[in-house]
Amino acid sequence: MIRDSRIWNSVVIGKPVIESIDVDINSQSLRLQVDMISILPDSLHKALDGRRQITIWGKDLMLAGFPDEIVTTSHFRQFEINESRKLRAREFFKSRLLSFTVEAVKKDTQRVYFNGKNVAFHDTPITYNPYTSQFTPIPIISKNVPAERVQRILYEKLPSIDFLAYQYPEDPPLIIGYQDHFFGCKSGWLGELRQQWRIYCPEGEEVTCVPAEIPESQILRRVNLAFLLDEDLNEISNHLLFGKQFQASEFIKRFTAIAQGALNSTNRSQPLKYPTFLAKPNVMSAAQTSRIEVAITRTSEELEPEVPNFEPQLDRGEQTFIHDLNQVALSNQLVYDMEDLVNFHIAIKTGALVVLAGMSGVGKSQLVINYARALGLSGVDEAGEERKQFLFIPVRPSWNDDADLIGFYDAIHKIYRPAETGLVDLLIEASLEDNKDKLYLICFDEMNLARVEHYFSQFLSILELSEDRYLTLYSEKIAPEVYNRHEYSPRVPIGNNVFFVGTVNIDESSFQFSDKVLDRANVIKLKIYESLRAWKAVFEEKVTGKPSDELAQLSPVPGKVFASWCNNSPSDIGLTHDEIDFLDELNAHLRKIDKDRVVGYRIIRQIGSYLKNIPCNVEGQGSLDRRKAFDLQLVQRIMTKFKGPESDFEQLFGKYSEREQGTSEILKLFEKYPTVSTFTYSREVCHKKAKELLDHGYAS
Repeated sequence: MIRDSRIWNSVVIGKPVIESIDVDINSQSLRLQVDMISILPDSLHKALDGRRQITIWGKDLMLAGFPDEIVTTSHFRQFEINESRKLRAREFFKSRLLSFTVEAVKKDTQRVYFNGKNVAFHDTPITYNPYTSQFTPIPIISKNVPAERVQRILYEKLPSIDFLAYQYPEDPPLIIGYQDHFFGCKSGWLGELRQQWRIYCPEGEEVTCVPAEIPESQILRRVNLAFLLDEDLNEISNHLLFGKQFQASEFIKRFTAIAQGALNSTNRSQPLKYPTFLAKPNVMSAAQTSRIEVAITRTSEELEPEVPNFEPQLDRGEQTFIHDLNQVALSNQLVYDMEDLVNFHIAIKTGALVVLAGMSGVGKSQLVINYARALGLSGVDEAGEERKQFLFIPVRPSWNDDADLIGFYDAIHKIYRPAETGLVDLLIEASLEDNKDKLYLICFDEMNLARVEHYFSQFLSILELSEDRYLTLYSEKIAPEVYNRHEYSPRVPIGNNVFFVGTVNIDESSFQFSDKVLDRANVIKLKIYESLRAWKAVFEEKVTGKPSDELAQLSPVPGKVFASWCNNSPSDIGLTHDEIDFLDELNAHLRKIDKDRVVGYRIIRQIGSYLKNIPCNVEGQGSLDRRKAFDLQLVQRIMTKFKGPESDFEQLFGKYSEREQGTSEILKLFEKYPTVSTFTYSREVCHKKAKELLDHGYAS
């Protein structure tokens, strides 16, 4: 019986029902029905009550890497865009299978909805028959587990965490994989699942072993599980049934030699030393290892205090991370300008809030999702556990205050009720001592569908603080009477390991930001190719055919490694004399309009922080030209606040339709400081505002 909701951690294989692909009329989210074609736990089978289809929604498909973007219900090209989305989805899923876990949600007294979560995509095996084929999960013990321990698991009933990914409590595995071999018994394994699986042979039988000779293209892999087609599983079972007994002593001799050979090969090819500031990481992919290679090959004795200066920070694996980010995006058929990726990364490092703005469909939400994937914050870990370090929150138009985002205190039942967004639970997890070296990323999608100043009010005050940041859930005075106060304390700390990002669409369905929000945000507009032909050429040149398994499961970047990429020197403002003089003269012009419109100290400090944190390779070359970076900051931090009637801004921007005719105080200021920047992006914004003043009498 399902009361409110239930989640099964068992991974299931599903076949997309192509004709079911649709867009939900209310949420504008893609919706896909999936036929389940692998064995199910008995409890899930009973709950489904004969059904074999579940629904997977667009948000979960996007988190898995499917390139999609939700449009608002008021978008003027809504029907056309949705038809294109459905066509792209049908093309994408016609040759793929999916793996996922199942969540049951009871939304009324009669109906239970079954949804797929934690989705991953797989190429369809050549031998797969869509009418008859079924898959069975086989646990694979990692090659890094010592042979002595595996011997005890298979021969001495040792309970093992190495079967964490195998969540089928009623069914012991038929066979087990280790070091490119399959192990079994003539009658099949027996087993007990309490907190961990204990696997053993039936009485009077011995372990048998066969080499794993099935082509990799016929196996679907998900972390430490291999899903085999039934015909392949039957063939392996027959070989095990008639195979010779494999003694424990022979097991140790053969597989210790194999493991030692692999270890020696790894040690020769990748000599690593771990400095004192970095804990030894878990097993990483090749891409992730190279990312922090520069950081971890410097011993603690070599690390010296850095002298404050205006130069970009030396690379400690940061360049490799940016390369990984680009590759993750390309592997998911997304093309971003490298300057946008670097700009976004620096803004994350240095700002309390980063906002991605622009028209629908340019990849704002996908950039955040892929950034989380490149940091290793989403997906599943080596033990099969879901990584819960990335939270994607779709904002609702009905949100009026922070209770919609974080929850409220129920005075009648004397209990704190967190909001369904999951934000408070993530912040509590991020504040735990064991998680201080983990990074967490929170994305507010369609952030301006509701008034940010209302539902995000507490955060706007908290995020400007550099330390002692606490989110208040309820008054400390009433804490003794709150029944769940031990789970939800009155105040939740927000550490520097938590980053906040928002995406916004600029259209008639959304609200504009106030200066209070703009003061605290880097507002980034992603570049759009002027020509579709140019975009097509870049897309076909760079995009890979399918997502990379290695890039899809990057190991998490430790918090201390990320912190080593940041220059937070409090004694260095990060601006040159010319840059300070430019900002002084800009403020002088702004005072003529309104003395309260000047650029404040907070923004000036944050612009300096941005310039100090430009990534640089080992040769000292910055990923972003400093003069261009200053131009970007002028657009993202200052010019977003320049909105008002022509009586205020005509003198500053002028009024003209053709840029060749343009002349104004701010354009003259740009000409005066060529050493600071060419102001290419700022000029574009100024021309746009001048035309708005001419056409409408108001600059937006």
